[in-house]
Amino acid sequence: MAELKTTIGGVKLKNPFILASGPLSYDGSAILRAHRAGAGAVVTKTISRVPAVNPVPHIAKVENGLINGEKWSDLPCEQWIEREIPLAEEGGAVVIASLGLALQDVAVLAHRIERAGADALEVVSYDGKALLPMVREAVQQVDIPVFAKVSANWPDVVDVARACLANGAEAITAIDSIGPALRIDVEKCAPVLRSGYGWLTGEAILPIALRIVSEIALATGAPIVGTGGIWNVDEIVEMMMAGAHAVGICSLAILRGVTIFSDLAEKLSARLEELGYCSLNDVIGAALPSLRGYERSDSGLPTTTDAERASFGLNEERCVDCGVCVRICPYQARRSPRQVDSSACRLCGLCASACPHEALQLVVERVDI
Repeated sequence: MAELKTTIGGVKLKNPFILASGPLSYDGSAILRAHRAGAGAVVTKTISRVPAVNPVPHIAKVENGLINGEKWSDLPCEQWIEREIPLAEEGGAVVIASLGLALQDVAVLAHRIERAGADALEVVSYDGKALLPMVREAVQQVDIPVFAKVSANWPDVVDVARACLANGAEAITAIDSIGPALRIDVEKCAPVLRSGYGWLTGEAILPIALRIVSEIALATGAPIVGTGGIWNVDEIVEMMMAGAHAVGICSLAILRGVTIFSDLAEKLSARLEELGYCSLNDVIGAALPSLRGYERSDSGLPTTTDAERASFGLNEERCVDCGVCVRICPYQARRSPRQVDSSACRLCGLCASACPHEALQLVVERVDI
């Protein structure tokens, strides 16, 4: 079985799974519950000088995820410092204290949270411009590692990450939830949340998280906690290949229970061995060389590739003639798994990607970038 130990910003973990800041880390006993369930580390709910008062309701399930209008911790900061963090630390948990959401919170609380026993600080802000001075203040206040949590909601997220690292942050957590977002209860003709708009988490945000993790990794080479949308073991491998040294998980643990951590550890170790990796370190950043050289065009996407020398391959043993490839072809070029109208086919690859039995493949002989 592949070795799962990793280090993120100087913090040693038995496995790469970090319970991200959220409802499941609401106090010290909850942190210990996740630790005993197999999480390598746990991030507290965000601690601030003033406890949050949340609207009711403020969390709703959506397809493979959540939408939430939840704020920061509803516990007083004094309680975190005097009871919750010490309780979790004494129980053996690796505790990363989430601290925000303003410069004054960091100035008043950072050193006290360190003295309470936190292993690291994760500084978080809703405003990208405010994060850098908060990180500077935290670095001056404490000797434990400081992580900077960045958001896909910021257009300059890579620049923010780079600046935080240049000013003393040991690692980056990427990304925060995405939004504001909205779901409507059609029976009530009203938002599902009392807050109206909320923040989106879950599998839908994984491609965005992967993109930002890879861009930060390519730009800085820094340790990253890849957070957002992980739903299965292969997605964990994707996140590591994109440059993450650890993975943050929240919505999946909420919807399936914290016992997923020990199960994920066993499955990840086996999957890495199956893919030919001896340890987690071997897979971290493995996909980054293939991403180098892509330049953004005016549309925001990389320049296109020359795929003229491409063809489809079919594994006859796997094909069951289910018809998915024919039905899903947007150009009506696919006649059957074995036949395609080359004059209509754009080689988009959707039919191969959607094949439920992985029988159909688009084989690219040469890609010039």
